[in-house]
Amino acid sequence: MKLNKGGLVARVLAGAMVLSRCGGQKAASSSAGGKYTAGTYTGEGQGYGGTVPVTITTDDSSILEVTATGDQETPTVGGAALDELASQVLDAQSAEIDGVSGATGTSNGVRAAAQAAIDAAMGVAAFGTGEKAVVPDGTYTGKAPSFGVMGEMELSVTFADNKITQIETVNAGSATQADEDEYSPIYATVEENLYPRIIESQSLAVDSISGATVSSNAVKTILANIIDENGGDSSQWYTPIEKNDDVVVLEDYDVIVVGLGASGVASYLSAAENGATVFGIETAAKIGGNGTNTAGPLGVNPEKQVAANGGENFVDPDELFDAWMEYTENDAKPELVRLFIDESGKTFSWLEDNYDFAFLPDMMSFYDSHGWKLWTMYYDSTMTSKDLAYINSMEKAKAMNEKNDYMTELTATELMVDDTGKVIGVKAEYYDGTTYEIYGDSVILATGGFIGDAEMSAKYTGSVWHTKAMTQCDGFTIREGLKLDGALYNPDVAPEDHIAQLDTIIRSDDYSYNDKSLLTSLVLDLNYQMIDSEGNSFDGNYNGLGLAFNAWEAGANYYVLINEEEYNSIKENGLISFNAPMFFNQGGTYEEGTPVENLDDIMAMGEKYNDVIIADSLEDLEDKLGFDINLEDVHGQTEGKIYCIVGAAYVYSTCGGLDIDTNMNLLTTDGTPVENVYVVGNDSLGVLNESNKAYVTYGGAAQGWALTSGRLAGANAAAKYAG
Repeated sequence: MKLNKGGLVARVLAGAMVLSRCGGQKAASSSAGGKYTAGTYTGEGQGYGGTVPVTITTDDSSILEVTATGDQETPTVGGAALDELASQVLDAQSAEIDGVSGATGTSNGVRAAAQAAIDAAMGVAAFGTGEKAVVPDGTYTGKAPSFGVMGEMELSVTFADNKITQIETVNAGSATQADEDEYSPIYATVEENLYPRIIESQSLAVDSISGATVSSNAVKTILANIIDENGGDSSQWYTPIEKNDDVVVLEDYDVIVVGLGASGVASYLSAAENGATVFGIETAAKIGGNGTNTAGPLGVNPEKQVAANGGENFVDPDELFDAWMEYTENDAKPELVRLFIDESGKTFSWLEDNYDFAFLPDMMSFYDSHGWKLWTMYYDSTMTSKDLAYINSMEKAKAMNEKNDYMTELTATELMVDDTGKVIGVKAEYYDGTTYEIYGDSVILATGGFIGDAEMSAKYTGSVWHTKAMTQCDGFTIREGLKLDGALYNPDVAPEDHIAQLDTIIRSDDYSYNDKSLLTSLVLDLNYQMIDSEGNSFDGNYNGLGLAFNAWEAGANYYVLINEEEYNSIKENGLISFNAPMFFNQGGTYEEGTPVENLDDIMAMGEKYNDVIIADSLEDLEDKLGFDINLEDVHGQTEGKIYCIVGAAYVYSTCGGLDIDTNMNLLTTDGTPVENVYVVGNDSLGVLNESNKAYVTYGGAAQGWALTSGRLAGANAAAKYAG
């Protein structure tokens, strides 16, 4: 969006790296007698969610236009603040702006970005040239909201001779202690990779670590704030990072695995043990992907688990098959449902007997009405973590052939094909810019779906979703499969949703755990009227389990409407029920029936983060939400205030994708298999599910399919192409 002086609308954001000046004149000095050299100046900097470009246009005396985008900023916080911040810059004709309450990171980024662009227009030496404003020698601490919900990230940063010499984590801002084991391996990739790269380059323009972008961006925000608060100028710390233009060619592999989450690792292990030479590619800085962030897989009648329970958890495969097909209304592919039922239990034994996986002996039921015990949790053999299970197993498979290898922070960019259209390898880019051309006989695509691609998510599932997952899953497999004339199969299966929370989870340390948790409790409270994203009444009580498993049905957001009488009752009589989410729990509590005397303050906190909308009537609420509400009243109230709390589903992954056969080969639109291309995991999970419906309800289906389809694809590829 653009804001003209004397006109309207603009979006400006974050950071401070000047990239270019347009108009054919140098920016070394301003025109004679003028403040600026007239022209357009573009910069790029660091926002809460990622990199943002900022552009200003000037004549010789004033700023005429301010344009920027912040597509990765939180829409209802930083994103919503962009127009106001842009107006502040234009009105002030300066980067010295007040900022927007509740969007501190965005406000600071706008100040730095605007100042960098203004400096360029004035002919001031660009970042990375001349002398930086000095940060005195010493060790400083700083905080910023990050991924965790229990506290802000806090870092200790040491400066010497105006250089960053050490970065240490005081608190990564992890969620509950239960989430610590899951989150710490992801954050470790930031400590192991981002910290040293910032120190080596002395620049905040280093790329965020794939798979840990929120934490990476928080680190850079903290560093920028520390610099600005201690005599420095963070706009001078965005020296561009030169990318490598080398090309590395790797040849003669039997199998190339793209993506090393659960399905990719299983593919790699299986191909390697069956004699193939294997190369693995992973965008994130760690392997395991979202497979390390979910509880466990579905397995039908795994031998050890059935024996350990005296056969009590045995499930009749035919009954399960019939129920599966009934649930999916025969939209799932029966031959693949049958294959999964027959093979999933064997996958448990395969991983336990040959690799460093250990599955719990007890099988569990999920929220399916049959009560079948079909899933369990797993760790490495020491029962320490899933991450170790993946790492240790991959190292064992890698050692099976001296040619076997894999790389993290390597992103596949395209499938390479020969003159006949046959896939002959994968082109990829390393984080430092190096291009890799990897040639092989077969390719297994295991990139985890498309939850990380907003355009594809909107196209196929109807919304852009909040996620708990790692979002490097950007639809590469779908895009490349379509280039091969691959057929889609139920790409519109609902995303994997087990969490509901506030639209913007309030991560600031400025508020107590109790106050933040009370607002979360209300957005989960089924005692109040709820509407969906189209203004229709919404029932969030799925099989008695609340919103966690069906919030997606409301669309990108759902809304809890509390009428004035109900609101006053909470203040005077307390909550009807206190609701704590299983994930993203902020640790606070409120005793039911205890008056909430500071409810007005809690609502003001929610308003600050756009989680609460207070309206004078239904009509007023319609105006504020921007859509019609199909209600006559709110629990009988036709007059009086309405307190609207904005909630959202937080999802792990998409569950639909490309069509495959029982060999896991990609099928083209005419049903022909692409013999050397295999599609596994969430990239092909639509074959087990129904269009526009939640994936099957037995527990662990996505994780089970990932491991089982990977095992089968790896073995099939090795048998066809190895040796």
